[in-house]
Amino acid sequence: MSTYQKAQQLLRDTLPELASHLRESHFDELEGEQSQAINIFKSAGGASTLVKEKYGGKGLSAWQAVQLQMAIGGASPSLAIAAGMHQFSIATLQEMAKVGNGLESLMLEGISRSNLLVSSAFSEGQIGKSILKSQIIAKEIDKGYVISGVKKPCSLAHCMDLLTASVQVEPKSGEPYFAVAMIHKACEGISVEKFWQAPFLKASQSEAVVLENVFVPHSMLVNVDEKSAYQSHVAGFVWFELITCASYLGMVCGLVERACELGRLQDSDKAKVHIQLEACALSLKAIANDMNDQTQDTLAQVLSVRYHLQDVLADVTQNILSLVGGINYINTGYFATIAQVIHAFNFHPPAKHAMYGPLNQYFDGQELEMV
Repeated sequence: MSTYQKAQQLLRDTLPELASHLRESHFDELEGEQSQAINIFKSAGGASTLVKEKYGGKGLSAWQAVQLQMAIGGASPSLAIAAGMHQFSIATLQEMAKVGNGLESLMLEGISRSNLLVSSAFSEGQIGKSILKSQIIAKEIDKGYVISGVKKPCSLAHCMDLLTASVQVEPKSGEPYFAVAMIHKACEGISVEKFWQAPFLKASQSEAVVLENVFVPHSMLVNVDEKSAYQSHVAGFVWFELITCASYLGMVCGLVERACELGRLQDSDKAKVHIQLEACALSLKAIANDMNDQTQDTLAQVLSVRYHLQDVLADVTQNILSLVGGINYINTGYFATIAQVIHAFNFHPPAKHAMYGPLNQYFDGQELEMV
């Protein structure tokens, strides 16, 4: 049994209602703007899958989280992106809880208890700006902070219950500093604006979330010292890359499965592509099994895996589409959609070309510096 088949079994065992919905729904329905996939993910208990048992969640391991994302990605790319945003946010909160002031633990318990979906406003992909420096500003006032800024794109924009955001705090006195704010969707001043114009991944709800003078009390903002801030970024990026890689790997596994169902792969073609995808999955498994203490080494390793996956998945997709043939490509929107979606893997931060310099420094024995 392949890793992808085991992943599908894990989805059926962990979230049977979601597995049934994904199996019984047409691809176009799952990927359309009116898709109910995110709502089913939530109602099926998906919000608590990665939350540790001590906080009331299902407590899936990092490797199980990878498998779950693979299975979801194979059925619905949009849901994989949206669910991945939530899982990344949960993982980051749990990493922060190791050194936090208790707020993170309380939030995780509330997320599990009330089955809340969490979106993220951390790295912002703006040309020429560092992904580590937040463009969201929190100005200190007497009873808390007022936060303003825009996160775009932000998946789960409509369905999120909570937003976790890295902010640049402007205190009444002293120098600005980094912090993490936890904001309820119901807070006054939060709005969602249309942003996503691409014809694919529409069901991921990747729109612009606008924060305009949103009040957040002191209790909902976590001050992070410089060392902890850096470690939080490292841990967050490791989880983000792991979850994102799993999602796109699952999408290509789903593509191969669809091509096999059409009888378009000969024995040699089938074996070759399964070997490539299985090797990719084992690379992610190696990272997932070493997630107790995320270091610069872990980050460099997961980035290396991610950039290698970009090339492998692009090659596999192109080869499979050529075997599928023009008539199948023309007669269904599935294949054209997958072709576009897989290309989007390149656009997730940090971009490969931007990291060549820092990775070369790391491979030469120096510290890895994020851009």
